[in-house]
Amino acid sequence: MLGKTFLLWTMLFALGSHKGWTQDTIRSHALSIHDAPKYTEGFSHFDYANPDAPKGGMLRKAATGTFDTFNTFAPKGNWADGSYFLYDTLMARAGDEPYSVYGLIAESIEYPKNFSWVIYHLNPDAEFHDGERIKPSDVVYTFNELQQNGPPHYRHLYSDVSSVTALNQYSVKFTFSSPPSKSLVLRLSQLRVLPAHFWQREENDLTQADLKPPLSSGPYKIKELEAGRYVTYERVKHYWAVNLPVNKGRHNFDLVRTDYYRDESVALEAFKQGSYDLRVDGNPKNWAQGYKGKALSQGEIIQEKIPNKTLGMRAYVFNLRKPLFNDRRVRKAISQAQDFNWINKHLFFGIYEQAYSLFSNSELAATGLPSEKEIKLLSPWKSELPEAVFNQAYEPVKTNGTGDWRANRVKALKLLLQAGWKLENGVLKEEKTGKPMVFEILLSQPEFERFVLPFANNLSMLGIKVKVTTIDTSQYINRLRKFDFDMVIHGFYPSIAPGTELKNFWGSASGKSHAGKNISGISLPVLDTLVEKAIAAQSRDELIMICRAIDRVVLWQYAVIPQWYLPYWPMIYRKGLAHPDKAPPYENGLSTWWKVAQEP
Repeated sequence: MLGKTFLLWTMLFALGSHKGWTQDTIRSHALSIHDAPKYTEGFSHFDYANPDAPKGGMLRKAATGTFDTFNTFAPKGNWADGSYFLYDTLMARAGDEPYSVYGLIAESIEYPKNFSWVIYHLNPDAEFHDGERIKPSDVVYTFNELQQNGPPHYRHLYSDVSSVTALNQYSVKFTFSSPPSKSLVLRLSQLRVLPAHFWQREENDLTQADLKPPLSSGPYKIKELEAGRYVTYERVKHYWAVNLPVNKGRHNFDLVRTDYYRDESVALEAFKQGSYDLRVDGNPKNWAQGYKGKALSQGEIIQEKIPNKTLGMRAYVFNLRKPLFNDRRVRKAISQAQDFNWINKHLFFGIYEQAYSLFSNSELAATGLPSEKEIKLLSPWKSELPEAVFNQAYEPVKTNGTGDWRANRVKALKLLLQAGWKLENGVLKEEKTGKPMVFEILLSQPEFERFVLPFANNLSMLGIKVKVTTIDTSQYINRLRKFDFDMVIHGFYPSIAPGTELKNFWGSASGKSHAGKNISGISLPVLDTLVEKAIAAQSRDELIMICRAIDRVVLWQYAVIPQWYLPYWPMIYRKGLAHPDKAPPYENGLSTWWKVAQEP
C-alpha cells in the first residue's frame, strides 16, 4: 500500500513539476475553438470516414505549371503537389467541426484555463519514416528553425510564443506572451514536426528549395518523380499512426500520382482521354459543357456537387483612401451597376450563388433584421453608423437577369445627385468643380475582364468613366501593397471560426500598414472593437453574434460589392473511385476516398 501511495505521489509530482502548473490545469485528448469537441475520448473514427474502406489502387490527379521542390519550409520555390502533407502535425484537425483538433503526434494536450502556456504530450509510438522516434527536441528544433529561417509568415503566426522547452522525453511546453489566446494554441497544434537529426546534417538545408526527398513522417512518402513532369507518392506500409482514430478510413490509396500540364485546357483534354482520374473544376464553362459526351452519359465519368460550408465571398473592393469614394452614397450608387444575375446566366452558366455576406454560406452571415443582442452590441456607436444597420436587413443588388437594370440605374442616379454630382451630356460631373467621375478597376487576371467589362459598361450609363487595366501578377502585388489602386477584385475567405484574419481584413492598423491585408482601408472604431471581441469570444454563439454585427457594419458602409461564392466542391471523377455518403463540410474529404475493386 505504501509503495502504491509513493508511486501515486511521484506521478503527481512529475505531472505538476513544470513551471506554471495549477489545479486549474486541463489535460485532454482534444481542443475546440469554442465549446466542447464533438468527439469524446476513445472515439473510433471521424463520422465522415468509412473505417471499412478498402486499401489499394492508385489515385491519379493533375496540376498545372511546374514544381521544383518538396521543401515547403524554404522561403522560395514551387512546391510539388502533395508535398505539404508529407509531415504529420502535432494534432489533426476534424473536417466536420469549425475548429477542433485531436491527437496525432501529440496524444494529449495540457493547458491552464487562461492559456498562458500549453504542453503537448507526444505519443510514444510517433516516429519518422526512418524509425527514429519523434521527440520533444524535434518540436523545439522545428519551431526555432521556422522562426529564425523559415518563410516570414511563420514569424507572424507564432509571434506571441515567448519560449518552447522540452520538459522530458515525451512532453514539450510552449509559453506565451500576453495576451494568451486559444486560437494560437490551435494554430500551434497544426505545426508540422521536422526531424532534427535529418535537417541538421551538413548536406541538408531547410532554406533551400530543391528536389531532394526529405525524411518525413506522414501516411505517404515520395516514390518517384520527374522534375516538373510528375510525382508519385506511396502509402507507408508501416505508418505508425494508421490505426489512430483520426486516420481510420483515411489515406486509402496505395499510390497517389500527380501529372503536371502546361495549362488548364491541356489538363482538361488529358482527363477526357483518360490520363488521370479526378478533377476539382470550378470553371463554369468546363462544368456546364466541358464534360458532355459518351463517357459522362454512360457513367464512365461522374460529375458531382459535394456540398460544403466553406465561407466567404469574392468582391469588388473600393479603396476608401481615395477621396472619390469618401461618400457612402457614391459607393452605394456604384454598387447598383453590378448585374449579377445577368453575368451568372450569360457568362457563368448559372453555377454561382450571389454573395450576400462577408461570411456567405455560413451561420456567421447576417441575414434578416439584427437580433436584440446585436443591437445592444452596436448601440455605443449608433450615432456613427447608418441607421439601416439597426432597422433594415442588408440585401445585395437584385436584377432580373435580362440585362434591364433600369430601376437600379434610377436609384443610383438619385444617390449621386444627393452626393453632389450631376449628369451633363452623358458625363457625371462633380457640381462644385465640374470634374468628371473617373476611376480604374485594376486586375491581375485577363479572364476577369469578361465579367468586369459589363459592370464598367453599366457604370458608363451613369456617366462614369471606368478604365479596366490588367497587369502582370508581380506589378499587381506591388500596387496592392502600396494601396495604389481605385478598385480591385479580392477574395475574402476566413476560417469557419475566424479570429486574427478579421483584424487583417477589417482592422484599422492593417489598413495603414505597408502590405496590410485590409485592402479597402476601412477604419472604424466600432470594427476594431468588434474584431477584438470576436478574437476573445468564449463560445460559438458569441462568435456568431459578433461576426454578424461585423457583417452589418461593413456591408452597410458599402466598402465592398459582394460578387459570388460556390457552396459545393465541383468534383469530376472516373468510374472506380468512391467516397463515403457523408461529406465533411469544412474540407473536400479526398483523404477518405478509395479505389473500388474492378471485377475480373
